[in-house]
Amino acid sequence: MRSLVHRRRVVDFLLLLIVNTMWAAQYAAYKTASAKMGPVTLSTWTFVLAAGALIPVLALERRNGAVPTADPALRSWRRKENLAGFAIIGALGLIPASALLAWGASLSTASNASLIYLTVPIITCLLAAMILGERMSGLRWVSLAISLAGVLLLSGGDLRQARLANPGYLAGNGLVLLACASSSFYNVYSKELLKRFTPVEVLVTGYLIAAAISLPLIVWVEHFSPRDAAGYGLSGWMSLLVLGLMSWGIAMVLWLRLLTRLDVSQASVSIYLLPFLGVLISALALGERITASTAAGGAITLAGTLLITLADSPRGKEKTHAA
Repeated sequence: MRSLVHRRRVVDFLLLLIVNTMWAAQYAAYKTASAKMGPVTLSTWTFVLAAGALIPVLALERRNGAVPTADPALRSWRRKENLAGFAIIGALGLIPASALLAWGASLSTASNASLIYLTVPIITCLLAAMILGERMSGLRWVSLAISLAGVLLLSGGDLRQARLANPGYLAGNGLVLLACASSSFYNVYSKELLKRFTPVEVLVTGYLIAAAISLPLIVWVEHFSPRDAAGYGLSGWMSLLVLGLMSWGIAMVLWLRLLTRLDVSQASVSIYLLPFLGVLISALALGERITASTAAGGAITLAGTLLITLADSPRGKEKTHAA
């Protein structure tokens, strides 16, 4: 039994690595796509493509009868809790997390945005404690501190270049911070929905609602026309596919699946791996050099994620359902 638990924790850690690697690819995709379209349009395309990619998975899942609860009444769309829950994660979680991040980054600097994004695990842990009642044990605070120290060491260049208090960047910095809060809120609020729905159901329903809300906005705010899509070019469409299929598709399915086993505060610490994985991807794809401080920061961040994943238990007890 003990070895089974250990193996499952190792699998969870490896899945967190995979998820964050796919998320790390989204920054270059956002930068390329935002040059071709507005932030709300970009987000809408991402939601539509992600939902389209996951709908066949959802159909297969339902055909196989994969549901997280034996009580169909809890999954009824007549329940106000379900309707309200999906509307809330779409309007307050998905749309701001994507659109405000793209908009804020365009008004600020990349260094500012990357540093502000370090607040996501902290905000997530606080929201998880307030909304879900998750405990923040001493081990979790230590893991969070270790990972934060590692990512700050890794982000030394960004710290020197940051202008967080510069009046010219305050609006953009504020939008990025709101995007971080929205992302954290989505992670926490989805945890309750995952008790009644599968990860794919949560994702597809949330994406469709977010896309439906966004459609009037792209016409009203960004004056979108279907003819605009012809001007995206190969790079624009490839970036949208990376975002829709990988970052907001496969990665999010794995992430929500992990949240059915791990506490949100546990899993969120792994987000500190993003800067290191982004640097590693750039080194492999673009031949950029990895400095000693980058390697050290990545190793420390990895240690913090390993500690909270392998040594801590969700809510202080083991969950025995299969991975």
